[in-house]
Amino acid sequence: MSGVQSFANTTPHDHKINVPLFVFHIDILLLSLFALYVAFTLPRALVRLFQPSEILNGFFLRSGTSPAPPERSGSTRILKQADKIGRSGTVTRSNSNTRSQPIRSTSTRTNHSTRTLVDVPEDANLPDPFPALVTPRARGSHKSRAPTRVPRWTTIIHPTFAYALNFRVSPGFTLGKFLVLLTYGVIMLYASLFSSSPFTDPVRTGYVAMSQIPIVMALAGKTNWLSWVCGVGYEKLNYIHRFSGRVVVIAANIHALGYLGSYPAIVYKWSLNGVMRTQLHDSKFLWGLVALSAVDLLFACTLSFVRNRMYTLFFRIHVIGVTVFLLATYMHSHATLPYILTAVGLYIFDHLARIARTRYTTAWLTAEHSLNGGTTLVHVPSLDAGWRAGQHVRIRIVSDAWFGWWATWLVGRARPFTIVAGSESGGMMLPIKAQGAWTRDLLRMASDAADARPAEKSPDTERGRGPTREVRIIVEGPYSGPGYTLYTAYSGAVLVAGGSGISYAMSVLGDMLQKHACGKSHVRIIEVIWSVADPDSLYSLLPELTSLMQPRASPHTPLSLRLTVHWTRASSHPPRVPRMTLPSGVHLCAGRPDIYATLQSVVAGVRTAYSASRSSSSDTPSGVVVGSCGPSSLIDDASRAVGRVSWADWKDVGGVESIEEYVFFPLPYVPYHHWL
Repeated sequence: MSGVQSFANTTPHDHKINVPLFVFHIDILLLSLFALYVAFTLPRALVRLFQPSEILNGFFLRSGTSPAPPERSGSTRILKQADKIGRSGTVTRSNSNTRSQPIRSTSTRTNHSTRTLVDVPEDANLPDPFPALVTPRARGSHKSRAPTRVPRWTTIIHPTFAYALNFRVSPGFTLGKFLVLLTYGVIMLYASLFSSSPFTDPVRTGYVAMSQIPIVMALAGKTNWLSWVCGVGYEKLNYIHRFSGRVVVIAANIHALGYLGSYPAIVYKWSLNGVMRTQLHDSKFLWGLVALSAVDLLFACTLSFVRNRMYTLFFRIHVIGVTVFLLATYMHSHATLPYILTAVGLYIFDHLARIARTRYTTAWLTAEHSLNGGTTLVHVPSLDAGWRAGQHVRIRIVSDAWFGWWATWLVGRARPFTIVAGSESGGMMLPIKAQGAWTRDLLRMASDAADARPAEKSPDTERGRGPTREVRIIVEGPYSGPGYTLYTAYSGAVLVAGGSGISYAMSVLGDMLQKHACGKSHVRIIEVIWSVADPDSLYSLLPELTSLMQPRASPHTPLSLRLTVHWTRASSHPPRVPRMTLPSGVHLCAGRPDIYATLQSVVAGVRTAYSASRSSSSDTPSGVVVGSCGPSSLIDDASRAVGRVSWADWKDVGGVESIEEYVFFPLPYVPYHHWL
């Protein structure tokens, strides 16, 4: 190995470039590009951070009391599409005297041949059979405390530019992400090839691999500072983490193969002189092989086939493999020490922050077998503040053993779930769909609540549910969320959810309604779309939805609210949940949703609501936001709907922006009526 090193030291490139300093400057370049992106988001960050209601939220869970909104108005009623909302809150009724009534109808809007009777509100005499729920403006004067909206720079330029960046290169992967990775890849190629050749100078690629270790580690943490600074959730930056990890793998393998491929004479000389075994016993050479084996094993376990089907194996090997890789890399070359210490420091910071954001408390489990094909509702009454709408937490269920807390903390894997923050939830609620082994075991545990000890069970009389089971739980978070986006700063909102993604929509909706009642919202129109497999999901969650569909009047603006549930599968089985009257503003229909048509109706509604106040610069629309959560195919549909908005409509409402929420990793592409 010493012979190889001396040979490498005589390459003609070393007197031209100081390689360690060169790769350090490459890292500075990457950080400069990141700082440029942060500079573009700084105005939005300042508006979000200086909101009094947002300063303490999004970092630490706590027990708190929400501010009491004004008293509930009794004037909430139904609004048809032909009705208009004036700026003062008055509603101009259409001439139609027809009233919408739920009827029994036969739906054939499905791909299946089976026909199923469902309760679908319809009115053939109206252009829109699904009336919205309208809460007029409350009486009395009230100064608005709604946040100021700062549009994204892509919104300011032109919708075509925003559409191009959100164009799907592949399901769940946008052109904007592709350009980020392309820029990253070009910089890495420049770092590896400038005044060098991997065939004659394998030392360069070794330094390139070394320089990217801190970046890989920074993007791997749940509480990484990169996510905090740019306002983008850690899971949304995960594609860069995977790409930078592959850069390390490729550079490390080129570095290793370069010695064997570039210096065959030296290897041949070792064989002739009989010193091959001696050279293989060189500690630096052996540690290099250990580091290479560890990083290659990490890469093999990151393949989608392994990660999606054996995530626990992927997680365990990740922890062990990274530890071995860092240690072996340092033993291979002490020059890597600054980069390894930086990576270790980032890892320690991440876990210390996780500990500070962890709570150990009591939760109640309720089984809902008809909700999304089987869902466990986890209610944590002791935690009712500290998160933002759309954020998620990572939880562990603690076993009954006396060492259960420590065993769960050290060995158990935390799993992410979105928080449902209803206006009257009485604490944190987590709907957990039974989709894997752990979640099915959790549903089974909740289903056994009737057989639990008396101290561990209690009926949920408030919502009319069956027995609930008490468990001890470790809650870690909150994480991710909308970043610098303030939903209440927009004039209109469209929330799109698929299956268990309703937890995101309910969280955002509950937050908007609460702030609307306190006069802290600009939102005039809210449309919620929920795509489910069958109507049982709606009726299972109806107790929680009913409380949301009773908005309080705001002293600042009126509000139009509608929730449309689309079911995509027909079944010959009888309903598992009793049918009941749907609350006002909630509608059930068969077939896949038309997100673009819903978005156009919101754009038209916002334009109508502000048409009487166009002369005042302070009363112009502040844009429409489209938030989506669910399978990648549904989120792609929402993105395409935003891209179809015309330039005229875009200017009239102040722009249309989209927010996409995934939990941890985006699911592989499947049609979302199969995913629900």
